[in-house]
Amino acid sequence: MSENTGGEGLTGDRETQEMKTIVQDHKIFWTTMPIDMPVGEEGLVRVGMTVALVGTEAEGQPPENESAKAATFDCLNRLAKWLTSEPPKGVRFDIRRHYNVVFFLPGDLRTNRNNYVISVRILHNEQFDAPIGEAQIEAFQDLQDKLKDIGSPKEHWKEHHTTL
Repeated sequence: MSENTGGEGLTGDRETQEMKTIVQDHKIFWTTMPIDMPVGEEGLVRVGMTVALVGTEAEGQPPENESAKAATFDCLNRLAKWLTSEPPKGVRFDIRRHYNVVFFLPGDLRTNRNNYVISVRILHNEQFDAPIGEAQIEAFQDLQDKLKDIGSPKEHWKEHHTTL
């Protein structure tokens, strides 16, 4: 094994640790949504999946501070790019930043946080209206596994459901 490979492993470990830190600092959780599209006489066809990354300002950053908003979006974007850095064959990732989104989850009424959202759409790389296939399903599962590995919970930030 060459030394270069070892260096790449260290870089990968460093990147993974950086993503864990981003998740903790910005309390990033994720949720999933299907992408359905009307296609001809077939009606609605599932053409992809979306993983929405939801984060907030880091501790000590005032919510009304524009630089805190920008920093949060930058971190969400870095996480999205890290998750999608190696698209599998037949898969296209589409990263979208959402500025004016009211993001509500049931049971989320007691939280006092601004939510910022970046979505990662998982689609076919050639035909936009093709039904979701095995490659997209595997990529979807891979993204979920990576998020779990770096400590990002699904549906809500884990501190949210502590009882009084």
